[in-house]
Amino acid sequence: PDDPALVPDADHEAVTLSATVPALGGGPDRATSEETAHRAERLIDVAERAVPGLRDRLLWHEVRTPAEVAADTGVPDGAIPAPALAGAAGRLLHAANSTRTEGLFTVGGWSHPGGGLPHAGMSGALVAGLVVEGPEFRGSQ
Repeated sequence: PDDPALVPDADHEAVTLSATVPALGGGPDRATSEETAHRAERLIDVAERAVPGLRDRLLWHEVRTPAEVAADTGVPDGAIPAPALAGAAGRLLHAANSTRTEGLFTVGGWSHPGGGLPHAGMSGALVAGLVVEGPEFRGSQ
């Protein structure tokens, strides 16, 4: 970021790396915190292949398991929407904001454009446009 208040110091930058994992549900298949931490370390090792010296520049990291996400948010099994990806003839995209029911729209992580605060905000803006402008609304062009 250009704002120095958003980085630790002049020698570092702010970067967020997220790896979404499937919710495992309860029972014996749920990974322990130690296993999850080990997997995160392996992920950092792999990321360092693409960004040499990454681990030396890493000041801190946080590992959030699906169980922790569930406990903090109330989302069943800590399930979060998978990323919406282009390609595969559209099979990996989220559902449209409009539905077959007139006047019923969907917003949020499981709808276009996907999960996370920025995408949920964009999703809300798209639906607001659909409500105000009608089905021809496509956002700013």
